[in-house]
Amino acid sequence: MEEINLQYTTIKDPLPEFIYESLAEYSRGANLYRPQPLVLIEKLASKNNLPKEMIYLTAGIDEAIQMFAKAYGQNAYVFTPSYIVYADVEEFGGNLTKLPSIVGDEFCIKSDTLEGASLIYLANPNNPSGITPKDKVLELIKNNRDSIVVIDEAYGEFADLSVIDQVKNYPNMAVLRSFSKSYGMAGNRVGYIVASPEIINIVKNKTQWSNVSYLSTGAAITALDHEDYFKNIREDINTRRDSFITFLRSHNFTVLPSQINAVLIKFDNDEEGTRFFSYLEQNHIIVSHGNGNSNMGLDKSYVRIAIGTKPQMDVVIKFIENYKR
Repeated sequence: MEEINLQYTTIKDPLPEFIYESLAEYSRGANLYRPQPLVLIEKLASKNNLPKEMIYLTAGIDEAIQMFAKAYGQNAYVFTPSYIVYADVEEFGGNLTKLPSIVGDEFCIKSDTLEGASLIYLANPNNPSGITPKDKVLELIKNNRDSIVVIDEAYGEFADLSVIDQVKNYPNMAVLRSFSKSYGMAGNRVGYIVASPEIINIVKNKTQWSNVSYLSTGAAITALDHEDYFKNIREDINTRRDSFITFLRSHNFTVLPSQINAVLIKFDNDEEGTRFFSYLEQNHIIVSHGNGNSNMGLDKSYVRIAIGTKPQMDVVIKFIENYKR
């Protein structure tokens, strides 16, 4: 049986031919350095109804996270479980306080003032699980006006939770967006920061001056010209995710709420989580166990399964149906 790798939350559906067909023009123009290509910035500014001075392109959201860690990470906070790259704050010499935020089976942050915080990261929707309502996100920002609050919306197009329209109202706020998940281009490494020009002027000095691939920029521009196509892809993934959650719960699995392209299963203990993970692995289905390579704040009682294509999910469901609890 061919391996099904559902370890990472990349989109498993292949990119359409129109993406590849568009790249010849950008490949011809890739002989020059092209820092911050204006055509993509202008498209993103129009899409989000923002001035172009509030947008800075990055090599994926990971680079943006690291830029903020370098610029503001002296005393950073993150709500866990969440994405592992926030821990890079410590790699750059800062202090990172992890705030456990699972209450029962729900991800629920406290929006109080975090004394001494220079930087606060919040992923919304959260990876591996959970959401924070818009009003609570804004409450966190208002209560921490002396901190830079970074809202990571890598999965923003999968849910109606974005606060990108509020950035111009809060000078201490930044939103991160990406083409990795919502447009299925994780390998192209294109993301962007939305923040005040003052914040952008500080963080842009924490990366190289020509940091985004011009060829990848072309793919992103083409994707924005075909919004309906990618919207349909996301809707199909959401449908498969919700159907998979219904299936799991009907088989008495504890599944935490999700609005990303993955589900998080909670077992009674580490041993049960490990047994389920090993069963899938033995049947050539690769998933994430505990923190895996992507998360922090999870123990071995958790298993995260990314949403694959419909044929892949049909195989996964078949094997789970045969799993003996």
